[in-house]
Amino acid sequence: MTAPAAKSPVLETTLDNGLTVLIQEVHTAPVAAFMVWYKVGSRNESAGITGISHLLEHMMFKGTPTYGKGEISRLLQKNGATFNAGTSLDYTTYFEVLASDRLEMAMKIEADRMIHATIPDEEHRLEMTVVRSELERNEDNPHRALYLEAMAQAFKAHPYHWPTIGWRTDVEQIRTEQIRDYYKSHYMPNNATVVVVGDVSAPAALAMVKRYFGAVPKGTEPPPVTTVEPPQMGERRFKIRKPGDTRYLLVAWRNPAVTHPDTYALDVLGIILGHGQTSRLYQALVEKKLAAEVDASNDNGHDPLLFNAQATAAPGVELDRLEAGLLAEVDRLKTQPVTPQELARAKKQVEASFIYSKDSIRSLAQQLGYYNTVASWRYLDTYVERVRAVTAEDLMRVARTYLTENSRTVGWYDPTPEDQAEAGNGAPAEAAGAAGPSRWVDHYRPDEAAGALPGLPASAARDERGTGAAAPGAAAMPAGVMHGAAPDRTVLPNGLTLIVRNNPANPTISLQGLVKAGGIYDPPDRSGLAGFTAAMLDQGTAKRTALQTAETIEGAGAHLSFDGGSETVSISATMLSADLPTVLDVLADALQHPAFPADKMEKIRAERITDYQVAENSTASVAARRANGLLYPEGHPYHVNPMGTDSTLRAITREDLASFHRSHYGPNNTILVLVGDVDPKRALELVRAAFGGWAKLDPVPPFQVPKAAAPATTLELRVPMRGKSQTDVVYAVPGIPRTAPDYDAAMVMNYILGGGSLSSRLMNSLRDEQGLVYGVYSSFAAGIGAGPLSIRAGTNPANADRAVASILEQVRRMAEQGPTDAEMEDAKDYLTGVFPVRLETNAGVASQLVAAEVYGLGLDYIERYTSIVRGVTREAAAAAARAYLRPASGYALVVAGSVTAPGSAVGP
Repeated sequence: MTAPAAKSPVLETTLDNGLTVLIQEVHTAPVAAFMVWYKVGSRNESAGITGISHLLEHMMFKGTPTYGKGEISRLLQKNGATFNAGTSLDYTTYFEVLASDRLEMAMKIEADRMIHATIPDEEHRLEMTVVRSELERNEDNPHRALYLEAMAQAFKAHPYHWPTIGWRTDVEQIRTEQIRDYYKSHYMPNNATVVVVGDVSAPAALAMVKRYFGAVPKGTEPPPVTTVEPPQMGERRFKIRKPGDTRYLLVAWRNPAVTHPDTYALDVLGIILGHGQTSRLYQALVEKKLAAEVDASNDNGHDPLLFNAQATAAPGVELDRLEAGLLAEVDRLKTQPVTPQELARAKKQVEASFIYSKDSIRSLAQQLGYYNTVASWRYLDTYVERVRAVTAEDLMRVARTYLTENSRTVGWYDPTPEDQAEAGNGAPAEAAGAAGPSRWVDHYRPDEAAGALPGLPASAARDERGTGAAAPGAAAMPAGVMHGAAPDRTVLPNGLTLIVRNNPANPTISLQGLVKAGGIYDPPDRSGLAGFTAAMLDQGTAKRTALQTAETIEGAGAHLSFDGGSETVSISATMLSADLPTVLDVLADALQHPAFPADKMEKIRAERITDYQVAENSTASVAARRANGLLYPEGHPYHVNPMGTDSTLRAITREDLASFHRSHYGPNNTILVLVGDVDPKRALELVRAAFGGWAKLDPVPPFQVPKAAAPATTLELRVPMRGKSQTDVVYAVPGIPRTAPDYDAAMVMNYILGGGSLSSRLMNSLRDEQGLVYGVYSSFAAGIGAGPLSIRAGTNPANADRAVASILEQVRRMAEQGPTDAEMEDAKDYLTGVFPVRLETNAGVASQLVAAEVYGLGLDYIERYTSIVRGVTREAAAAAARAYLRPASGYALVVAGSVTAPGSAVGP
């Protein structure tokens, strides 16, 4: 007899007005995610109004008769919500993640703007400058340029042809009345799904939805999309030429819609072909030094979309050679069955991703909303089961069916060196005919740590306008809201610090940690050495090859990574609870016994040189790097970027790596934090077994950074970069270490100035009032040393000087007057209210415990944080502004991009 199907945890209801409501109770943290998904995106547009869905999304933040301009953002921020919106091919979505006792506020706001958005003409005019800035930012991104052109080539009839952000000429000419009409035609309950996930009572949440959305009238059904893309009759090819150093390859094949039975096999095929170090493309291209990065995925949509394979060429590798290697691996999938091990590993990764997704209510809500918009949320109920049924024969069949030459679109991003750029390449991208952004407007994406499903667009919709992100160090939880036991801290006899916090809500564990072995220890002529060493940790040991390491981790559906930063090497891992012994064994082996094999060293060297070249082609990265170079004197650890440079990376030898490891890696220099379904006693036993034999460092390198004096005058630099549509501005002054007594006052002050807030002073002035930028942000790089306080903004080159003047004006006002009482209260309300939102995942808690340990804040810092923030006075915040902002004296200012002439450093 067949066992009855398990009852779904999702409560589904359709209101009388046609609104679909999905509610799932998750009581792991006192947090709720509220989302409204409209079935409208660029798929619903037509020639002449491309980009109108995205433009409408911007205008939805301009207010209603109930909520004036800016009030929605201010109200949500005051209540500690993480919120945003995004537009994609098939949908537009709005979301709030906030304390569950404030859920009603989010519902009230979204119900109001579903029908009462005012969309003022004057606000449309102002917002156009912001949208232009977004267009220009996207035009400078090679990946987006490739993807946009691939979509334009692969789709000739279907509206997937145009970018979600729209063609520039269309966006420029859309009238306000057209936006209003489009709003009335598509924003209605019978064209939407409301999703509620979190610490709620489903009946009570449903009653609340009915209260606020039930009276919204049903609308006339929007016109259906009837265009079907005709079959592709042969390969299509294109090439993009812009100044730069790095080559990129994209190969795309037409695939079926998400509801097609072959989707499951294509999802698995994407994992096997291009996901992780065990993938076919990684082994064939990266390991053989043809590529620095590879990826493959089966991207799903409401209608047939694309299966994609991408590669970033290693230095000196031509694109024809890279393409031949990629296509050879694709062809091999058509004739040779994948191994049982490959198939089992891919299936385990899919299953694990489902379990990881339950760590995050936002990820759960994202999955429900997305799949219900493009298909049905019930697609998720059978997804794992259908993936388990995929066979090696299925994979060969779908490879032969879909990955054919006739359905293939091939794109090359083959840049011209800046000194050989053709005339016209320095012109604005729209004049030079360069491609624009990718099909996804980069607003909001699922939490990567939660493990997005293979078919879910990984770059769909993240918006930098203001996610409500807390300033560094601000994400903590007030007393009484942390689920699970208190943290347990042990220092092993060899000095390794272990912190464990048990949270049995989901059978997963997040491991976060660090080694005090970052770029501050790089020799002057070997910048990048620390990061290079960290990158080699998973490239082979005396016990395992790099492939064996990857097979062990990926075979468990786990993730393990090392990232070399300025001060420390961070360790991050996610695993199912049962796999903790396996992950700890691999981690201990990698930290203690890296072999630094010569062939892997050259592979990593090529990858890191490529990373450096990519960064040098980014206006934002160049502006930030040059600002640090001006601000900190030569010889200071912060003067150079820990990434290194082309020349220093080429100079590093194997002995350099081995010597650095011997001198800086040791248990008494290491912190490990485990949070999740883990017993502290069992964890301690496993860590002792894995790390107990690791010998102490003697001596331990001092973990400190010298203080740098603020510049005595303005240091200004203009960096011309040809072929760029956008200019980036960075203002920087020396900041403070995380351990400074006035850090908390400075953090609150910075939040008010521009610390990730949609209604910050900088955002209000430069974006909302003047329309100069897409986003402008201020931040402290507060570590063991006093990293910079930076303000960064991207703008049209014609607006760069105005943006600089406005930044300096806001800095001057804050330094002279400090924040107001009202600003202080709003900041405190946000910073305390956002705590449970920021720590609703095990990874969030683990990261805070690592910070508390490394900076000596105490394990009770999480519980004390609310009182710390509430205790910051306006006078203290004003004093911090006077101490650290220097509008009338010394600061560094860098403008990079399409500037008219190179500048020079001024001053000593």
